[in-house]
Amino acid sequence: MPAHPAFASRHSLTIAALVALEYLQTIMVSFASSYISGGIDAAPEEFSLAAAAYATVAVLMILAHRWLVQRVGYRRLLRLSLFTFALGALVCANADSVGVFIVGRMLSATGGSAFFTAARVQVLHHRGPARVPALLAVPVGITLASAAAPWLASILVTETSWRALFWIMLPLTVLVERLVAVTVPQREPVPPPQADKLHPLAVTLLTVGVFSLQFFLERARYDLFDHAETILAGAGLAALLLLGYLWHEWRQPRPLIPYSRFSSLRYWLGMTIYGTGYLVVSGCNVILPIFMVQGLGFALQSTGWVMGLSSLLGLPIVFLHFRLLQRWPNMRGFLRASMLGLAGFAWLAERLSPEATLWHIALALIVLNALFMPFMLGTAAASTFRGIPDSAFSHAYQVKNSMREIANALGISVATIVVQMRTTLHYSRLAEGTTNLSPWYGMANGPADPLGLAHPDMPALAQLAGEIGRQSTLLACQDYFVGLGALALLGLLLLQTKTEKSIG
Repeated sequence: MPAHPAFASRHSLTIAALVALEYLQTIMVSFASSYISGGIDAAPEEFSLAAAAYATVAVLMILAHRWLVQRVGYRRLLRLSLFTFALGALVCANADSVGVFIVGRMLSATGGSAFFTAARVQVLHHRGPARVPALLAVPVGITLASAAAPWLASILVTETSWRALFWIMLPLTVLVERLVAVTVPQREPVPPPQADKLHPLAVTLLTVGVFSLQFFLERARYDLFDHAETILAGAGLAALLLLGYLWHEWRQPRPLIPYSRFSSLRYWLGMTIYGTGYLVVSGCNVILPIFMVQGLGFALQSTGWVMGLSSLLGLPIVFLHFRLLQRWPNMRGFLRASMLGLAGFAWLAERLSPEATLWHIALALIVLNALFMPFMLGTAAASTFRGIPDSAFSHAYQVKNSMREIANALGISVATIVVQMRTTLHYSRLAEGTTNLSPWYGMANGPADPLGLAHPDMPALAQLAGEIGRQSTLLACQDYFVGLGALALLGLLLLQTKTEKSIG
């Protein structure tokens, strides 16, 4: 790679743009999922199938990333990926049925799955002090996209339609493609000691296992109580298939992913930290719009603005965290700070009521975005790959990103299931309480009714049902935040164990 400062700056910009492009679309689709499913007339089960298909394709393409690079080169692979990503957005923008939308999302996953891994691997082209700006480009791209996505999605949905979420990706993809064409080298930064090899049996086990796992995770949102045995059996079968894939790959002299080259206690503890962070972030991306719009009654655009600005305020913390890591490399303190940030967010969010203002929710979100996310994910990034040789870095990062897809799906499923369970419980209790407090309401044999309250009109009933629904949603989301607080306390407890010394 040329050492010219201007070229290095453009290359770092490309790294940030690749990461931002994937995050922007992922968060926008999550933020506006109800509008998209309504636009294509998709039942919840059908929309979940689209999510499962996306995650399955993404995991497969991520694990095959370096195998593809070795055959077509980095620049060519990224340009092809950007073209496929844009094609997927075009299909989604014109989708008028669930089937077409699923095809579009699978195309988007085929292309978009390369962006995050490629961006991080491109950092290895830089040496010495020049690597710092390239390394920081990754969290900067993530933070900027996380800030822009909810704000942009709220404007596009309210001012135009859900299709604009995908139309806007086309010009953005063209811009990133132009950057890739002039800044990304064709060769790998560090050649592997041997070429990767695809094994048909391993690919089959991986494909069926990942799809089954994603499918049953998605189905758990809707059928957990009616078909719990089927879902648990399906998830168990998926786990066995994935274990079979790992066993097969571990025994191969030329596997697709040489796990033995980077496996260590530090790496898998770091992956656990990563997984926890992604699980919380993906769950919050789903719960927060529901909490703010349906529970607290904020407008969708106000919700997008607050979520976006609070994410943007986390950007200075990214640089602060990087500097602090250079001076105090012990990871334990940073992980404690992240758990305290999660506990603080949970405490602030759980106390919010319908009288809360945007400033109240903004304070809670700032604590989440400024403490938990950079200190959790940033610390994992600094620790997980320490000691892994550059020649094995791409493989280690591919495994990490495939885990991210699974953790995101798990976080969304867990959050949805918890809120559905608690909403149903609170709704029944509030409905019973309303009847007990108003014995004349809707009762033919109730007390004397000189004001005609025994038979309220339909608007009054609808208003009462709507208020009960809003309060039950609010209470359910608050219960979810209590669960996050318990998770934070558990994390603080685990950080006192000797196992954590492997990270610190």
